[in-house]
Amino acid sequence: MYPGITKPLASSSLYISISIYLFLFIIYFNQCVRFIFKRLCNITMLPAAAIFHLPWEVNCGKLQEGESVRTFGRLVCYQPEESRATLSAQHASKEHRVVVNTQFVEPFNPIVGAQYIVLGEIENEEEAGVMVRARVLNCVDGVNIPLLQKAITEQRSFFEERKCTQGGASQPADAT
Repeated sequence: MYPGITKPLASSSLYISISIYLFLFIIYFNQCVRFIFKRLCNITMLPAAAIFHLPWEVNCGKLQEGESVRTFGRLVCYQPEESRATLSAQHASKEHRVVVNTQFVEPFNPIVGAQYIVLGEIENEEEAGVMVRARVLNCVDGVNIPLLQKAITEQRSFFEERKCTQGGASQPADAT
């Protein structure tokens, strides 16, 4: 016997092998539970990333109900009894309005005339038409709106270029 070892070597190796099998069983069981949960519930853990849409794109009808969206606008109206706010933005000499359901972000301290960015999901209401159910509503007064619009278009072109290069299409090296 070796000094300091009081148990026989056979029981020690048996203990280690049982521990390893127990550990592997727990990992396998955890994977099975996750697989069953995903199949039965058909739930994704996180919603898809919200894509920035310009206010005039929100009301055009190409967005699906339940789709995550980010947009912006100047707060022109807030109706606390209906949990509804209206954002407005100018584009090509036309005013575009986005209706926002503020139920999930209340209590809400509105500043009429201030710029806001909203993150939420698209809903189709019978009386209001397309509405954004806000999850986040931030006052961003002082943001340079033309620069924000330019950043959104640059981001879109970057994602399109990346999608094309990942899809196998050849792009020129100096594409701008």
